[in-house]
Amino acid sequence: MNRRARRAVAAQARGARPGYLHRLTRAHAALGDQLRGRVVQTMIEHDVWCAIYKGGTCNCVPNIWMHPVDGAEIIIVDEHGQTTKRVTS
Repeated sequence: MNRRARRAVAAQARGARPGYLHRLTRAHAALGDQLRGRVVQTMIEHDVWCAIYKGGTCNCVPNIWMHPVDGAEIIIVDEHGQTTKRVTS
């Protein structure tokens, strides 16, 4: 079994579904007023085998983190759209 197949099986076992838009929507809803009126840079890191690089739709579970430009924290979005804040130094 190759890496892609192993990651797909692991994601299904965790209950994670491929793609990222549902995760971003849930994260923004959870953060609500904390992001209102702020500029936020969002980084989405797809796997190298993801179909998005071939013009298709995302079929991986990418790493997502958000960085408010005016703050010193990074907000990590997990597979279920839940957020965790980390302070940068």
